[in-house]
Amino acid sequence: MLTQASPAQAAKYCQPGDNSSWPDFEVDYEDEKRKTGDFMYRAYLHGVGIELVTDSGNASVYAHAVSGLRAGDILSIDRTNFTVDRVVGEAAWGKTWDGDALHFFRETYTMEAHGTWDYCERAAATDWDILFRSEGVRTARIDGSNHFVRPCLRRGGQLQCSNMWYGDMDGAVRPPLPSSPTWASPVNPPEEGFGTAPTTTTTPPVAFQANTGFLYTHSNVGITTNTGYGMAAGTSPATSDGQTAFQANTSFLYTRSASGVMTNTGYGMMAGTSPAISGGQVAFQANTGFLWTRNTATGATFDTGLGMMRGTSPSIAGNTSSWRIAFQANNGFLYTRDSSGAIVNTGYGMMAGTSPAITKLSNGTYAIAFQANTGFLYVMNTGAASDTRYGMMAGTSPAITASGTGFTVAFQANTGFLYTRSSTGATTNTGYGMMRGTSPAIRGSRLVFQGNTGFLYMRDGTGNALDTRYGMMAGTSPAV
Repeated sequence: MLTQASPAQAAKYCQPGDNSSWPDFEVDYEDEKRKTGDFMYRAYLHGVGIELVTDSGNASVYAHAVSGLRAGDILSIDRTNFTVDRVVGEAAWGKTWDGDALHFFRETYTMEAHGTWDYCERAAATDWDILFRSEGVRTARIDGSNHFVRPCLRRGGQLQCSNMWYGDMDGAVRPPLPSSPTWASPVNPPEEGFGTAPTTTTTPPVAFQANTGFLYTHSNVGITTNTGYGMAAGTSPATSDGQTAFQANTSFLYTRSASGVMTNTGYGMMAGTSPAISGGQVAFQANTGFLWTRNTATGATFDTGLGMMRGTSPSIAGNTSSWRIAFQANNGFLYTRDSSGAIVNTGYGMMAGTSPAITKLSNGTYAIAFQANTGFLYVMNTGAASDTRYGMMAGTSPAITASGTGFTVAFQANTGFLYTRSSTGATTNTGYGMMRGTSPAIRGSRLVFQGNTGFLYMRDGTGNALDTRYGMMAGTSPAV
């Protein structure tokens, strides 16, 4: 969808930019996986091809409608009210310093997360423009250095804007590298200024099955990628330390390394089930119905000989040298199996069609969360499990993350809302509605889930959740 929203602020500033002695060039960008007019340059808004043209010397920039304008069309250009210098760019988006200008392409939801923008509206297409201006219509040249910009076109009162923003670091002075960058809230501009640069901290990467059926990843620096690999219907990916495991639409287990290398393991998975991964160790239900595990570093894969309940998935915590798996056995009880070969039937019955979650605490013990066959959320740390008395939505599973010797559980309550519960017993209704039949994921302070709108949401800490505007496949859950 093309953006159908007004800019964040009124057109108070056009921030004029000057020509340098260097030549102009057209900004060129194309997302190979999404060749649509709002994710590429030149952009196509209301069917009109629109260029961004930038000065290679000082990053001044303007929008240029090449052809296709109608009388009354209004061309404009947005500019962020926060700045981004080269250091921030490198830390946040993975660029490296090479002595030349740095250029970034970021999506609208990232801009919304970090600040506001003004717009410069200087070009209204008239009959004269259309008939006699052979070079097309352009906005005023504005100062784009250290800001993100994008073009927009208003036709008949309807505003369409590019979803891909362009940032040019030309002319920036590179200060010393910070020791540990962190996100700072963008500063709204005073009357004569445009704020200060945000900085960045690493957040856990996210993986999900988009509503196209393809595996998407959202990196720890905010870059969303369509991997181009199709996933099996009704399954969800798993992720750990930048690695991803998933059931491909061929029914085979695939893994993706932190650097993006895909591996078809050649092992078939049970329909409707999803793998788990932790520290390079994968657990999955094979198409034989048995629990299998695989070391991604060595490729060693073995059958534990333990039968799993159909339609359920295991969970794993630890790493390749020491791990524990929690799963619903084919007798309906919660079982664990660890790297030493120890197998434990906990004696707790689980709700049909649900899966447990496990995490390793700093003291070496494990905590497990699961939906019991009573429909209530249970948690287990050492010994007996405790009934929290919170009802869960049918067909959904909890998620759990460690924090020192404590833990936090996230789950979809039987009201359809996303809840969290700490190891101290503190329980919070976040107020966010979840899509039926889906489950949240949590790692550290990052919480991800499919909202009841069908879009992927991400929440860091106790702040508001961010609607990424990425649609997810029905009945699937994201991973973090």
